[in-house]
Amino acid sequence: MRLLPPHDGFSQPRPPRWRNVFLLSLVTAGYLAVLVYVDRDTHALEQLTALGGPLLACTALVLASFALRYGRWHGALRRQGHPVARWRGLRAYLAGFAFTASPGKAGELLRIRYFADMGVPPRAVLGTFIHERSQDLLILTVLGMSAATLVPALGAVLGVVLALLMLVIVTSCNRWLRTRLLGLASVIPGAPLKRLLTFLVDGLITAGPLWKPNAALPGLAWGTMAWLLTAVAFAMLCAAVGLDLDWHQALGIYPIAMLAGAVSFIPGGVGTTEAAIVLMLTTTGASLDAALAVAVGIRLTSLWLAVVVGMLAMTNLELQSTRSPLPSSRPY
Repeated sequence: MRLLPPHDGFSQPRPPRWRNVFLLSLVTAGYLAVLVYVDRDTHALEQLTALGGPLLACTALVLASFALRYGRWHGALRRQGHPVARWRGLRAYLAGFAFTASPGKAGELLRIRYFADMGVPPRAVLGTFIHERSQDLLILTVLGMSAATLVPALGAVLGVVLALLMLVIVTSCNRWLRTRLLGLASVIPGAPLKRLLTFLVDGLITAGPLWKPNAALPGLAWGTMAWLLTAVAFAMLCAAVGLDLDWHQALGIYPIAMLAGAVSFIPGGVGTTEAAIVLMLTTTGASLDAALAVAVGIRLTSLWLAVVVGMLAMTNLELQSTRSPLPSSRPY
């Protein structure tokens, strides 16, 4: 998915978004096919039909978490000198979820297109995205520590993520490292790769000031509340299928599973996140069908809910753009 805009010195043709939609459709179809195949023996999907109430409650909690995460995003843009209208900015933020099922959630940089219409430069959107993802990884790592002993191999994922996260933060805040990376970008052969690395370093530079305590602490508070709501939604589903988990396990399993999905670099962690959930739940004594029902249920009300919400927001913005055409120099 090519996301470099023609602003800030980057000239690039508009990417064919239908390819992104096709890839998303392919991932979705594959996910459903695997579910149907696995359900032949477990009949876990039958349990989901009896969980209408808990699934609706989980949906409400996850939607609330989206609002909290947007509050963090809005605040980060404001601190960079780019205040945006809350409702319009919310739609632009949610539109990024349309392609959240992508490696590293890079598809969420679709927001560059819509925030550019509000006068926000691409480097600010990228810097905010890098900062947001870094905070999410930090929060999920802390939450996941409470269940890290269930499967030691998955617990080790926390260490890998934390090491990578520290590298990103140090690079964002250290001028010497950023200068070295820019120097590396200048000697890399191939203009597309050179532009990509320069753009990424520019995003790291923009994200640096957001790690100052007066900017980072409010964002961490918003993000922690958001991911706690999702962890509570997971715990509710576990209780709904009759699983009796310690509170620290109930709140820590889903964060570890999400990190395992992120480390796999499979789009959206599809399959790997569910497998990690099932593995950890079965180690607590849960049956395979109950564990699978919880894994599918939480993913329906988090990842796939985000995709649907993102598609709706993107469609709304595109229809608005069609009614009020903007100059052809937009990022997309």
